[in-house]
Amino acid sequence: MAAGRRGYGKQKIRELCPKISAMKTVSAWATALCFCFFFAATLPAQGPWEGLQKLAGTWKRAGKSSFEKWEQASPDALLGEGYALAPDGAKKTREYLRLVRLEGGIVYQATVPDQNDSATIDFPLTFFTADSWTFENLEHDFPQTIEYWFQDDETLRVTLSGNGDGQSMVWWFNRVTEEQVRIVPTLQGYDLFVSNGSSGTIERFDAFTGQPRGSIGKAQLGGEPKDLAIGPDGMLYVVAQPARHVLRFDPATGAFLGNFTSGHDLNSPVKLSFGPDGFLYVSQWADGQGSVVRFDAATGRFDRDVTGPLAGPVGHAWDKAGNLYVACHHSQEIRMFGAGRRGSEVVSPAGSLRGPSALWFSPGGDLLVADLDQISIKRFRPEGTVLTYQGAFADGFGLLEGVASGPDGFLYACDTRINLVKKLEADSGVSIGVYLEGSALQGPNGLAFWKR
Repeated sequence: MAAGRRGYGKQKIRELCPKISAMKTVSAWATALCFCFFFAATLPAQGPWEGLQKLAGTWKRAGKSSFEKWEQASPDALLGEGYALAPDGAKKTREYLRLVRLEGGIVYQATVPDQNDSATIDFPLTFFTADSWTFENLEHDFPQTIEYWFQDDETLRVTLSGNGDGQSMVWWFNRVTEEQVRIVPTLQGYDLFVSNGSSGTIERFDAFTGQPRGSIGKAQLGGEPKDLAIGPDGMLYVVAQPARHVLRFDPATGAFLGNFTSGHDLNSPVKLSFGPDGFLYVSQWADGQGSVVRFDAATGRFDRDVTGPLAGPVGHAWDKAGNLYVACHHSQEIRMFGAGRRGSEVVSPAGSLRGPSALWFSPGGDLLVADLDQISIKRFRPEGTVLTYQGAFADGFGLLEGVASGPDGFLYACDTRINLVKKLEADSGVSIGVYLEGSALQGPNGLAFWKR
């Protein structure tokens, strides 16, 4: 039996209940007979059914307009519904869910209208802890295992696993109110700023309609723009070459507000991002080498060189523990700088990258890396202090550089060579199609959404 878990292990359950492994759909009576005699002896005072009552309410999937809603139907049943909301507010039910308690046994039931001939598939409970529940049906194709785990009362992780071949899906949900559900994420009311390396301009578009709304010219930028971001104060921040400071602009008017950073002259800055710790991070190159330095995000004052010498640092991202990940283009690797620790370590598998540039964490916690030389986005799964390569997340680019998450929960990626911006599903990488193209895009390499 796994450490920290209550109840019987999988093998013991199969010995006691051979019908569970032999049937694709476990009947209510078979489930009750199999589970009642051993769960009655192992359930603590706070049993698994009592803990599952925390599911009651509405849960929104991180970065998506997808929801699970659960409600108490009877003392022994919870009814759930998985659905999505379209931009116009239209609701589409994807699956009907049910949790039932049968004389000590608990079964998770799922009915998907367009799968399994709309049959209900049963997943009996096989493991549980104080905050997690694992349901299994080893005769089902996918998923075979469903795990619900509460990080806290407001955050829920759902993991769907296959038959031991490594196939799995991880979804994060946040508890929301009915009022929040009615607010469907959209690009309405947002502008999109795109930096163009070839034309040396920053173009502004209505993010919802795609209509141009002006530009910031090369004379104002003082060189070729490399990246841009909206700061905590709502202003637009830009790095350009050969400018040696981070530049600040008013996104509403395009007016130049002056050099933001002070106390350090940047050497060929290429990427910038605002960290969760209240600092502005900038990657700079110097004769093929470089480093990541940081400035106070409120004052612009130089704080320190964060990384020391790196071989072509580009994008940065932070995990939930506050560890900093840096894409090193020339050394073809990802380095992690542990929160509160000195030094770094290479966490990407050898040979998995050819020219990493942008990187970010998916809603499910995987690290996604834009590999510029292989013109694809690759998926890595953090496992302890290393990353395990999970394969391609998205491909089909001509030359991939800047990537940003939109306020509508989708990913937007700049194809510098083909002069367009693509729209992708944030969790699967599936291409939705071309989001933006036209003569205003000339070597797009960075983008940022701004709420008007």
